[in-house]
Amino acid sequence: MSENILLQGLIKGDAKAFEKLYKKEYNTLFSKAMKVLGDEFKAKDAINEVFLQLWERNTFKNVTVSPEAYVMVILHHKCIHMATTDTKTRTKLKNLEISLSNQQENQPIEEQQEQLTKLKLATEELSEKQKVAIEKIYWQKLSYKEASEQMGVSINSFNEHMKRAMQKYRRIFTLESVTKNHHI
Repeated sequence: MSENILLQGLIKGDAKAFEKLYKKEYNTLFSKAMKVLGDEFKAKDAINEVFLQLWERNTFKNVTVSPEAYVMVILHHKCIHMATTDTKTRTKLKNLEISLSNQQENQPIEEQQEQLTKLKLATEELSEKQKVAIEKIYWQKLSYKEASEQMGVSINSFNEHMKRAMQKYRRIFTLESVTKNHHI
């Protein structure tokens, strides 16, 4: 299939043309994603997300370069976004952990026990996967990659479980501090 025929098929939303591009470029795209992300699961997720996005949005009608080059550029941007987001999430979680640790050192025993009770109550609000994710990171001290592999989910799914769990914790502890400040 020539490049022009392939592009015309992609513009028309032809599934066979789309599949042809996917199969033809997968190894090259995988190598690129691995260089940027350094993780097999993330690389596969990035490629699949890019192709899903291209299929749903059918943006090929605006393409002025080869379909292969177009997909490569989109994948590059996707990988950079994923790497940046992952780094930001890890930094936020680490800062929250340090903040909670510092707060705990300066608190009387009664306040520490109250915080522990609230933490237990907040944990009850988490989904099973979120609880398992928290346990693997904070109690078993596994890396995100190890934990995601043990849970049988992609690293992106694992990051989402952690992000949502931490949002729930933050919401509960933020509500608590806002309530305390309004009662003083």
